[in-house]
Amino acid sequence: MNVRVPLHLSEAAPKPEEKDEQKNLLEVTDNVEDEDEEDLEYHADTVITILKPVAITMILVIWAVRTISEFGGGSTYSTVIAYTEQSTDTTGTKLWKSLVNALVVLAAILITTVLFVILYKYRCLKIIYGWLITSSLIMLAAFGGGFFYFVFDAWNIPMDYLTYSLLLWNFAVVGILAIFWHGATKINQGYLVIISGLLAIFFTRLPEWTTFAILTVIALYDIVAVLSPCGPLKMLVETAQQRQEPIPALLYNASVFFMMADREKEEEPQPRQPSRRKGVKLGLGDFIFYSVLIGRAALYDMLTVFTCFVGIITGLFLTLLLLAIFRKALPALPISIALGIMFYLLSRIFLLPYVIHIGENQIFV
Repeated sequence: MNVRVPLHLSEAAPKPEEKDEQKNLLEVTDNVEDEDEEDLEYHADTVITILKPVAITMILVIWAVRTISEFGGGSTYSTVIAYTEQSTDTTGTKLWKSLVNALVVLAAILITTVLFVILYKYRCLKIIYGWLITSSLIMLAAFGGGFFYFVFDAWNIPMDYLTYSLLLWNFAVVGILAIFWHGATKINQGYLVIISGLLAIFFTRLPEWTTFAILTVIALYDIVAVLSPCGPLKMLVETAQQRQEPIPALLYNASVFFMMADREKEEEPQPRQPSRRKGVKLGLGDFIFYSVLIGRAALYDMLTVFTCFVGIITGLFLTLLLLAIFRKALPALPISIALGIMFYLLSRIFLLPYVIHIGENQIFV
């Protein structure tokens, strides 16, 4: 009787001449599976490694904004923005003033980026490093000095000018040495986070409408600068790849160390050696703008801070996912800033009034 058998994988005994081929096939399959497992582990570690400093920077900004009252937006950057917002301004007036301020900031960033690309293209590395060291020293000394002053004043900590000067000098000089010369990896990364946090803390003093206009314009510019064929950041990355050398800029390198075993000597077990794969590099500008948004939320309410925090982290995770898929340089701001602003508005307009309403009426869900 003819019986219909469903399609399946049989396990017939292999012929002697087929054993070597099957062995090689099994070895190749095992290698592919091991490589896939390592890639998955690498991408997971990369996400954690890059999310950690971003979260620390935002937490630092939240703490500073909520703790020190001087960062509450009482003063504005008259030297950075063209117009200041008045409480009597109409919505239309605030909108066009904020757009003008955003365009002024964008013009400054664009000019600086183009100048940096030109210097890098013609290998003016001494000028670039002198520029970076000087700007970093100013940020650590000036912004760090202002931050320490506000902290000591808020906590009522007495300190004479000599001790304060020595503290600030050591803080700035150690930071420059750790970033540009030689220092432990943790100290180097810590100072990069501190620089980002200091700039973000002081930029939270910008007017509200101007802050959101700057974030929106910079996020759109990031798309053009990275993905456009003539974008300055795309040209910078391509030039560095052609020369096979790192970009001389303030970048947070999220390199991942993982363990590699020698599979060729299975009969002699070897200790697993740490190996370093190419990591994700995130510019400090991305840290700053993430933290500026979270600092603006911290000026309003902690519930808004939480939702913005979740939105920014989610956007960064999606960006890293796209980076793993496309394997090319991608803008880090657009998705995170879009989700962060959307969560901010939804929380401020709908979620917070709802929570206050159910709290006042003692409604528990």
